[in-house]
Amino acid sequence: MNRFVGKTRVSLALSLTALFWTGLSLAELSASVDRREIAMGETLRLTLLGDAGEQPAEIDLTPLNRDWEILSRSSATNARFINGQNQVTRTLEMELAPLREGSLSIPSLKTGGRSTTPVSIRVNPEAVVAPGDALVLFEASVDQDSVYVQAETTLTVTLQQAINLDGGEISAFDIPDAVTEDLERRSFQRRVGNRTWLVTELRYAIYPQKSGPLVIPAIGFTAREVQPGRSLLGARLGRRLRMASEPIEIKVKSVPVGFPGEVWLPARSLSLEENWSIDPASLNVGDSTTRTLTLNARGLQGSQLPPLSSVQGSLNIPELRFYPDQESIDQSELADGLQGRRVQSEALVARSDGAWTLPEIRVPWWNTNTDTLEFAVLPAREVKVAATQTADLTTIDAAVGKEATDIGEAPRWLWALGGAGWLTAIIFGALLWRSRRPSGSQETGISATSDSAASRRQIMVEIRRASERGDLTALRLAVLQWGTLHHGRGLSSFNDLARLSTPSLSAKLTALDRSLYGGGAVAMAELGLIDALRDEPVPDGRADQADKLSLYPAS
Repeated sequence: MNRFVGKTRVSLALSLTALFWTGLSLAELSASVDRREIAMGETLRLTLLGDAGEQPAEIDLTPLNRDWEILSRSSATNARFINGQNQVTRTLEMELAPLREGSLSIPSLKTGGRSTTPVSIRVNPEAVVAPGDALVLFEASVDQDSVYVQAETTLTVTLQQAINLDGGEISAFDIPDAVTEDLERRSFQRRVGNRTWLVTELRYAIYPQKSGPLVIPAIGFTAREVQPGRSLLGARLGRRLRMASEPIEIKVKSVPVGFPGEVWLPARSLSLEENWSIDPASLNVGDSTTRTLTLNARGLQGSQLPPLSSVQGSLNIPELRFYPDQESIDQSELADGLQGRRVQSEALVARSDGAWTLPEIRVPWWNTNTDTLEFAVLPAREVKVAATQTADLTTIDAAVGKEATDIGEAPRWLWALGGAGWLTAIIFGALLWRSRRPSGSQETGISATSDSAASRRQIMVEIRRASERGDLTALRLAVLQWGTLHHGRGLSSFNDLARLSTPSLSAKLTALDRSLYGGGAVAMAELGLIDALRDEPVPDGRADQADKLSLYPAS
């Protein structure tokens, strides 16, 4: 009996609950708007309200698409107790923009056998705001209306707003026959009278690529006005703004007749600088110094700057070796645009004493500020190399002979004993000096053949070590040194060595250069350079001087 009563109570409770929710669900689904008359470019807020089990967020909104654009939507659920009863409401709120003028309607929206009541809306033409009363201004401008081809001009797109905006967007634009670089965006405030304006500037560096008229098309801007107060969607959005700048035409001038340079360089300023790691006028034989050339140009991209005439290309001096390093090209932004930079370095190694003159370097460029031809000049540079202090065996021999003459009057046995002592001292001193000399140092006055062989063996050690490290720059330098010894002549570049080499070695040299200056990596085993050097035949006339070279000598 108790079990039956329990079941009855449960059934009664479920029935009452179902009746309660059914009563709530039969409540009318409602639709309301915050404005019944608007203008094109403005929006209204549509709110759908349902009770209990109704789900406004699941209502089919397709009928709205005929006359309205749904810009945003948000839903919320609210539960509360009133007079001891639980009431649940669900809300769907939308921002709508009209697609046309005239008398429009929010149509009836249906779900689960229930529907909303249609709502009539009057849509007027877009309101015209006098320029003096405008709260949003949008325009585009350039810093000059006439430029040389490939010269820089700055395009500035300016938005000024005295009200809050939401979702502002600037349309993409394309300028035919021109290169465009984005510059840093600027934002600041400006106060006019009693009104504060927020100013945003979008800046672009424009480089025309052909002479003649250049047209910058109209640039569009869209945004939504933010109204005071908040709603379920957050900020209350007002009318939609659509604005566009006026097209801009620029006259692009061609390169002036008679410009002497191979590369056209129109810039606001251009400078050429050099820096030496060691003063080239105070070198000793065997010393090395690095010359770094830096070309800076305001108003040009880094890619527009030409390669500078290298030192090794300026002179063919067998006594000086030149080893170019990988160059650097970049650009930075200044207040008035871009500044391009090109940096080239070259190592100089002195092989013998003497004095030489490196010629001046002249870079012609066009000053766009003064509209005149100018030259960036590096003056001629003196290179002076002093001889190193080395042991002179001839002087030693002369000294020994003089001592022998001085004691010639002595008895023969005393002369023989003294001579033996001198000879022992000389031999002992020579052995001691040889045991203490640095590895790889040159022995002036010793056989040229043994010196050359020792140098080649040392270079092979450097080649092997650079290969194992994967240091392409050091490998290139060592291979050039090997080529100089192998051919018995000064070589300043891989091109010189390639012309004297077999096709197999020449191909390996090209692959190494491509890996070094192309920025790519290459495996030493795949390069095959070491095998090619080992198989390279000795040039005619030097076979009698060449020892058997080992590419893997004992360290």
